[in-house]
Parts: sequence; structure tokens; C-alpha cells
Amino acid sequence: MSSFLQVKLPGDSAAGGLLQDNSTAPKGFSSQLLELARGISGEIDSGVVIRTALLSLFIWKIWDYVYNIYFHPCAHLPGPLLFRMTILPNLYYSWKGTKHLKVDELHKKYGDAVRIEPNFVSIMSPSSVQAIYGTGSQWGKGYYYSRGPVEKQVLVNLASAVDKKIHARKRRIISHAFSEAAIRSYEATVLDKIRLFCKQIADPNTFHGDYKNMSRWFSYLTYDIMGNLTFGHEYNMLTKDNDHFIQPLIDTFQHIQIILGCVPWVERFGLGPLMFISMASAVKKFRDYVANQVTHRIDLEKAGKGPDDIFKLLLNAEDKKTGEKMEFKELSDEAVVLIIAASDTTGTALTGMSFYLARYPECYSKLKEEIRSTFSSLEEIVSGPKLLGCKYLRACVEEALRMSPGVPSYLVRESPKDGVIDGHAIPAYANIGVPGWAMHRREDVFPEPQIYKPERWLTESKEEIEKLRSAHLPFSYGPRACIGKNLAMSTIYLTMARIAFLFEIESREELPLEFHVKDHFAAGDKNGPFLKFIPRDPRYLA
Repeated sequence: MSSFLQVKLPGDSAAGGLLQDNSTAPKGFSSQLLELARGISGEIDSGVVIRTALLSLFIWKIWDYVYNIYFHPCAHLPGPLLFRMTILPNLYYSWKGTKHLKVDELHKKYGDAVRIEPNFVSIMSPSSVQAIYGTGSQWGKGYYYSRGPVEKQVLVNLASAVDKKIHARKRRIISHAFSEAAIRSYEATVLDKIRLFCKQIADPNTFHGDYKNMSRWFSYLTYDIMGNLTFGHEYNMLTKDNDHFIQPLIDTFQHIQIILGCVPWVERFGLGPLMFISMASAVKKFRDYVANQVTHRIDLEKAGKGPDDIFKLLLNAEDKKTGEKMEFKELSDEAVVLIIAASDTTGTALTGMSFYLARYPECYSKLKEEIRSTFSSLEEIVSGPKLLGCKYLRACVEEALRMSPGVPSYLVRESPKDGVIDGHAIPAYANIGVPGWAMHRREDVFPEPQIYKPERWLTESKEEIEKLRSAHLPFSYGPRACIGKNLAMSTIYLTMARIAFLFEIESREELPLEFHVKDHFAAGDKNGPFLKFIPRDPRYLA
């Protein structure tokens, strides 16, 4: 035994003391070790332990930053130093809701490929859309959505499902509710709500007075439509100046999703309610609200009172391959998508279009002329070849979708293996995505990108149209593109055509160059424009 351990301590002759020694060591050896440990621990300053721990943490973080900058598999890609070092800048802009604007700024400075986190690459080129989102792409949804093992993913719906087989099964079932025949069957409900909407915005005695906040009013319209089509429920948001709690709930729910995408481990370890106290109650209220609506709709169906709506199709639809139907949790998860994607993003497109038509009265004049020369009465404006033949209307809608995308920043993807996009090596499990807001403002594709120009979509050049469409992804792209696109487009066409037929528009104030929203995954915190709708002939609204 070394001289360091040969220490004579009190109790050396004790037969084991508190520690019973059953080895062949000399009697009292365990007691000596115990007393020695006590002596050493008594001499260690607790402050030393804390300082050592803090120093170790500091050294580890410094190494982490050095690794991210110089040795990370994404280290060859450009970006601001802080963005390459840590997730904190991206988390900050995600929290503020201005990530889409910051990313646009970064791409203008650094080019088509930029690191916005140590392990997140933003890629903004038309060819990258096909590479990342197209059929057969190696990139799919991953940890950004599951926030842990795929089998433990909490919210699994058509938009968030990571497992490709689960997504394919869901799409097979849900596609029944968005077929051409199904959308035609919904049109009577859609038109009823649009008629009511037009009467309400023209009436100075309805809530909010002469000048209506169109962010709110288009939300009222789309939620009333989807409440009826999805749950067979009348929200009556167009006629009640109260109980409009759903919009802020949805905004908060979406905002927390984009934040958790930056720190997925927070949800994985159940820390969300602690870190996002103010948001957690709103998220719970939204999920409870959805579950209650689904329960109500199922009860209607069981009582034989269920209307012919989207949910009836979902309740009765079977997977053609397995014969499976959706159960309650799955129906609730899908209802989240129906409320947000089918209502909120359609409302964003309508709001953006109304803003730009008021901002550019020459465009609204052309639209009015086309609609009023095509249709001789209001009730002629229905879906069909005549409406689709209104080329300027379609161009106005495309340009509004370009300038006011429903998802301003990313639909994030990852790959289990290394890959190459536009000559940039992308390592396995790196997050990648195409920023919608920034992509829609590429000057080499959309000259004068901040100007609302429907005419750009009226070119006779097939090559030019293909170029525009290659960088235009308001409904995403490929096999995971928005399944409700046709319903959304139908609603937008019908609403804006009827507005152009009925009204002159007047803005309360001079409008800025662009309609800005917050990036809360989907466009959030919308406000304005404040518009007055002047009927050209009150008899049309009788």
C-alpha cells in the first residue's frame, strides 16, 4: 500500500464500524477508508466544486462553438458567425416572428445557401424546390416535426407525419374529402357564407364601423366556411361581435410550433409548459376546443343528423389498401390541420389580395372590368369554365399568393444520408428548407419583386411561365403539397370575383408598399388593411 493510504486514524481497531468489510484486508481497514473519505470531503470547498463545474461548462460551450464554426459537417456553408455558432439567433427571430424577413436579408448577402443554425441550411433556388420537395426526393420530414422518436410523436396529422407510410395512408383516406366531386358539393355552403360576408362588409352598422379590418373579416369568413364544412357547426363569426377567441388561439398554437422547431428537446422532455407558460394554456385550450368539436360532430353522425361535409367523408372513408378507418385521436389531429390550413392560410391570401388591390387601384379597375363584362348578374359567379376563364382574376390571385404566402418561411426537411443540392453538400440529418417569402422575392425570377404585378402571370411565353412557377410554392410542392389547394383556390376565386362585381374599394389610410405579417409558421398577427366597401348597386345585396 502506498504511503498516501497508510494513514493512522481513530477507530483503526474497530471491527468494521459502519462499513462491514468481508475481505481479507486487515481488521479496521474499512473504517480507515470511511474516515479518510470523510476527511477529504470535509476539506473540499463547495465553492471549488461550483467553480470547477462552471469552468467545465464554459470550456465545453467554447469547444461546441469552435466545432460548429470549423468542424461541423455544415461548416463549409456561409452565414453570419452567430448563426453558425448557435441556435440562439434563429430562436430569437422565430420568437419575434420576423425570421422570414431576416432570412431574406441573409440570402441577399450570402447567396442561395445559408446556415441559419449550426445544423440548418436555408436553400433558395428554383431547382432546390424540386430536389427537396419533389417526388422521389431523399429529404423528408424528421426531428423538426417529431421532436423525438417517431413512434412517440405527439401530433401526427397529414401535415406533420414523419413516417412516409403513415402519411401515404392518411392522404389516401383524406383525399376523398378534397376530390373534385366533394369540392363541388361544398360550393352551396361556401357561396352562402360569401353572400353573408358581402352584406356584412357593406353595412356600416356592423361591428367595427365603415372601415373594416380585413384581416379579421376574411378570418371570420374562412372560419365560418370551415366550421360548417368540417364540423357541421355554425360559428357565426360573421354576425357576432364576440366569441372570436379561435383566431388568437390558432396564432399562439402556430407560434409555439415554430419556436419548438428550434428547440425540439423542450417538448421531448416535457418542458414546454414550464418554458412557455403564457402559451401553454392557449395551446391546451385550442387542443381541447378541437377535441370538443370532433366529439360534437361524431355525436351528430351517431344520431343520424350529420350533414354532408368533410367530416362525414373522413368518418366513413377507408384506406383502400387496409380497410382501416380513422379513430378519435387521428380525427382530432387532422382537425387541427383543417382548421389552420384550410381556414387561416386562405384568409391570409384573401387579406393580402385585398391589400394589394386597394394599394394598386389600376389593378382593381382591370379586375372589375373583367368580372363585370364576363358576368351579367351576381349569381352567375359560380365555379366553372366561365370563372376560370377570367385570366386577370387568376393573375391577381397568383400574384397575391406570391406576395402573401400562407407559410412565410420553411417547410423543414432532413435526410438520413448525405446529399447534394445545387452543388452544395448537405450532410445527413441536417435541417434544410426553402424560405417561401424570400423565394417569392427573387429578383432574377420576379423583377421588381416588391411591386404587385398581376401582368407578370399573363405572359404568352411558356418558358417564362415555367420559370415563374418553378419559384412559386404557396401550397408547397410534390407529394406533400397542400391537399386542400383546390378548395382554397375555389374559395378565393369566388370571393374576390364577387367583391369585384359588387364594390368600389376605399382605404382608410395610405397603404405601405407591402402587406407584412409575422412568421408564426403560418402567417400570423395579421392586421389591416382597413377598407370601406361601397356597393355599385345596393339591389345586388338585397
